[in-house]
Amino acid sequence: MLRCHVWIDFHQTTGKLSCDLCHIARLKAIMLPVMLIVALLLPTGCGKETARTEEPIAHNEAFDIWPDSIDLHDGVVLRVMSDTVMQVRVSGNVLDTIIAGKEAAGRMTFSSDYPLLDFLYRLEASYPAPGRYGPQTPYEIYLNPLQNDSAKIMMEGRLRNGLVVPYENRHTGWPTVNSNAEWLLAASELWLATGDPQWEKTVRQTARNIIASDRRISYNPSTGLFTGIPRYMASAAGMFPNWMTQADIFQQSTLGVNAAYAGGMANLGLSSSDSLTGSLKSLMWIPNMGYFSATAYGTPLCPLPLQSTDNLAQAVAILSGILPDAMADAIVKKTPSGFFGVSHYQPALPPASGETREEISPALLQSAWTAATATCGNEAAYSCAVGALMALEGKRLLGYRHLTPSFRSTFTTLILRGLLGLRFKEDGVFFAPYVPENLPGEKTIGNLRYRDALLDIKITGTGKAISTFTIDGKPSGPFLDASLKGKHSISITLAGASADPGFVNLRENTPMAPLPPVVEWTAERQAKIHTGSLPANLPDNSLTETDREFLEEKSGECRLVYINGILQEEIFRDTYRLYNAPKLAIVQFTALVNSELSGFSSKPYLYLPSQQRTSIYASSIAKSGTKILEDKKLAAKFVESTRFRNRNIGFDFNAPRSGRYIVDVHYANGLGIVNTQRKTALRSLRVNSKEAGIFIFPQLSPATTRHGDNESWQEMTVWSNSLIITLEKGTNRIELRYYQPSPVYADPNSNVVLFDIIRLTPAD
Repeated sequence: MLRCHVWIDFHQTTGKLSCDLCHIARLKAIMLPVMLIVALLLPTGCGKETARTEEPIAHNEAFDIWPDSIDLHDGVVLRVMSDTVMQVRVSGNVLDTIIAGKEAAGRMTFSSDYPLLDFLYRLEASYPAPGRYGPQTPYEIYLNPLQNDSAKIMMEGRLRNGLVVPYENRHTGWPTVNSNAEWLLAASELWLATGDPQWEKTVRQTARNIIASDRRISYNPSTGLFTGIPRYMASAAGMFPNWMTQADIFQQSTLGVNAAYAGGMANLGLSSSDSLTGSLKSLMWIPNMGYFSATAYGTPLCPLPLQSTDNLAQAVAILSGILPDAMADAIVKKTPSGFFGVSHYQPALPPASGETREEISPALLQSAWTAATATCGNEAAYSCAVGALMALEGKRLLGYRHLTPSFRSTFTTLILRGLLGLRFKEDGVFFAPYVPENLPGEKTIGNLRYRDALLDIKITGTGKAISTFTIDGKPSGPFLDASLKGKHSISITLAGASADPGFVNLRENTPMAPLPPVVEWTAERQAKIHTGSLPANLPDNSLTETDREFLEEKSGECRLVYINGILQEEIFRDTYRLYNAPKLAIVQFTALVNSELSGFSSKPYLYLPSQQRTSIYASSIAKSGTKILEDKKLAAKFVESTRFRNRNIGFDFNAPRSGRYIVDVHYANGLGIVNTQRKTALRSLRVNSKEAGIFIFPQLSPATTRHGDNESWQEMTVWSNSLIITLEKGTNRIELRYYQPSPVYADPNSNVVLFDIIRLTPAD
């Protein structure tokens, strides 16, 4: 069939269509015959769209989803003419057609009573399988472990010497970015789906290696959670407050990393999954909001959970089965959904600065969320999510239909994880089918490969209660044994709607969290609180005027005061006086708007009564001086530690009392400007001959830090991550030892740190 193209551009911000009229005029003589042929082959309309008599699949102020079309309520309609042809219409006039090719080899087939759904899957199935491991790859493999023959090759390609090759970009790399968790989640699900014994051996050995490595470097024993951020957070430049250094970003515990780790461990039957999930529920569950915090940040002793969630990580937690049903149900009911689905972060986090690269696509986020609503059995949320999924794909087709999408399993995920409800286990696959009430009728899935079996599946009815389940015509439980081989047919009949209609929290717009306050401590216990400000280099189109007004004017209305991670009071003034605390008090302030919206806090302030904190000057315990710093007077204050010089540095510390202490190191590291990759130096901290943790010293440069703007790049100084150690009263031997990981994730030639102070703060 001939295809006619009129180049159009859909502007999502205005919701309008525009066309390049000059280009059309130049092509008119060539295109007119083609358009006439298309007009004869395809029925077209003119003027307004014909009124519809049947009920839409989904309806709201932004769109209507019909069995054969998507109406975006702005004159744009995408109408399916067959399972391979979709027309783009504006006020009834056909401006373009979209052609779906043949399903790629090995892909399952799908047909239903809904031409729109059939076309969208057919279009998706015609895309070639991804051949490169990208930021969305592990999540796509996790959601769709059956349809991608190159999945194992891509996963194996991320391994070196039994460990996962870490992700790096210009600004952030290992170990701040934790790539291990998402790899383990996808790799373990792929093993359950394929049953490959050699792959199982690889996955289990890799799991042992990366868990051991992360427990040494990226683990907070105080909370029982892993530290570091998932790759997609590193791609969102500027999402963290200005006061956070790379070390601060590293030592937070994120839901994205820990939910993925817990899910992967659960797939492998590791008991550590339960303890990790327990720690998540203990620290990061926010009962009054009904969802998990996206991250717990601040100090490792008492990190503060952010009052905003990560909905991709929540979907993973639900789908992996690590949460109790009541908690998963609460998440789906409480999480707000807009017209086009859930937002990645809720409340949304205000953009801070810079570009955003390789973000998680809306299609991946909404696909995972749709599958999560099906898992929870919430009819209202599920039906709403399915409609949003189709509308979101309609918007993508208008704007980027000529490009292969980065996420290629949108409707495959709906079919496998939603309609069929597949749950992969070592000995087989469970079916927990769920067809939403807005998609009644018969659906047929063909050529679905599961291990050595080839399945044809027919599913009839709606709801999640199974009336009949047969394999090759014989009644069976909803389970397919992994040993089954050859071609088989499965028939599923659902019993209809359940008594519980469910609930969905619909909101037209995603509210935005306020900016973190900026706090000036004018005395040891006296603070002045300023409203956070937007960076000067924020792109003009990154915020609406309403959002700007909200952030600039309302972020200072009310503040919440946290001490040691516990909410103490709510204040409406711009000054604060801390009580005369007898021991360590960690103070943080957050802005509160409309009694519900709160974002990141101010920089943690560690108050300690006078003379209780100890500072050890580096020049008193090792030979100082360095050629890296041009100022000789300044260089004399710093100790340079490399693999050849001051490799191991030790000193005795006379602890006034036994208990826990926070230890951190003040350092300068000017190699970042000439060493753009592998930017972290590492040192092992040993206390009384036992390793107590690993210090990381991310290299500093104007590209990676907002600190020291008035200094030369060589002289920028910050504090390292903090470690919690236990000391005995009296003399304790403390050592900083050169640490070089294997494989070489930190370049030995750049594993260099200049430090001038070691600080010990009693925590008990």
